[in-house]
Amino acid sequence: MNKPTRRPPKKMSEKRLRNIAVWYCERYLVSSGKLTDHLNKRLYRDIRDEEERARFAEFIPGIVSSLAELGYVNDREAAGARLRTALRSGYATNAAVTVAARGAMVDRETVETELENALTQALPELDDVDLESSESATDQAILALKRARRGPYRSSGQDDKSRRRDAGWLQRRGFRLDAIKTALDIDPLEE
Repeated sequence: MNKPTRRPPKKMSEKRLRNIAVWYCERYLVSSGKLTDHLNKRLYRDIRDEEERARFAEFIPGIVSSLAELGYVNDREAAGARLRTALRSGYATNAAVTVAARGAMVDRETVETELENALTQALPELDDVDLESSESATDQAILALKRARRGPYRSSGQDDKSRRRDAGWLQRRGFRLDAIKTALDIDPLEE
């Protein structure tokens, strides 16, 4: 049997690079940093010659800025979406901001502007989240345990090994030790 012939890669042009950017923006909620990174990766993948790659890389800032003017690229919306996802996944507020800034490839200040709105949308169970309060951090940790069915919300019960695992899980999500201790010692019947 003959192997199927592989089609040669398409020739890169400014129009093709713009089409790649538009397709990516239509498919995902992107920031300017994320789109720039995607286009650079595509150039690296599709073009072997470094000089030609550098020539096409000069088009990227113009493409990104024109798509931002058209509304396809929005740093604040991309940051807010990443932040809501991180908060729903059980991250502490400060850790969620860091995860969202890294994931959306925007600066931390942009993510922090979306924090209050993201907290109300992602964690509607919590009434008022005071970012400085240890009680608020504990409430967030309890909610994270409840959503992930960990800690006292495990269906199989809690023992020392699972308690250590759950404490490590909360710690990796940015919760402080006092919030972890309080959240893992609660009685689910009190809820």
